[in-house]
Amino acid sequence: MSYDLEWAALPEPAASARARYDACDWLGDPPCPHDPPCLDTYDTLAAPYQFHVTVLDMGRYIDGMRGAGMCFDAEPAPFTGRPYTTKEWQAASPAERQADAVSRNRFEAQRIPGRAGIPVFKLSSNGPWPVTAEEIDEALAAYTRAPADLRARLESDNHWPSWLQWLRTCRDHGGFRLE
Repeated sequence: MSYDLEWAALPEPAASARARYDACDWLGDPPCPHDPPCLDTYDTLAAPYQFHVTVLDMGRYIDGMRGAGMCFDAEPAPFTGRPYTTKEWQAASPAERQADAVSRNRFEAQRIPGRAGIPVFKLSSNGPWPVTAEEIDEALAAYTRAPADLRARLESDNHWPSWLQWLRTCRDHGGFRLE
């Protein structure tokens, strides 16, 4: 199992490819009618803006982030929107789809009042979870305040510097989403 992370604000034409794929993803049977298929186009165009993390590596990142005060444990608020089957989604009106999008966006973008950094639930399930630039800023600020010996130990791991670079890059692109 792995996690797919992607810049929140993709540049064009990757952003349009993601939007087109998201729209086709709900088509069900028959699948995407486009040639080439939307998923293929999206995968190709978005690849430079993605970071794939194994469960093992994410566990190591979370452990390091906990030690440095970059993340915190919390439970997400429950989703209160309506769950749709593919058939129900296909029959939904534009107004129903818009209301669902608003409800899902509100759920996915939730913050924990009074807490700074990234909630672990946004890093430990396939979400989708958006991790905002603000959450990343808070996490990186905590990292700079962590003891120098802890930072040195973390940075001696071959994977940690690439994780920090990913966070820094995403901060400049609206954050990232994890799926």
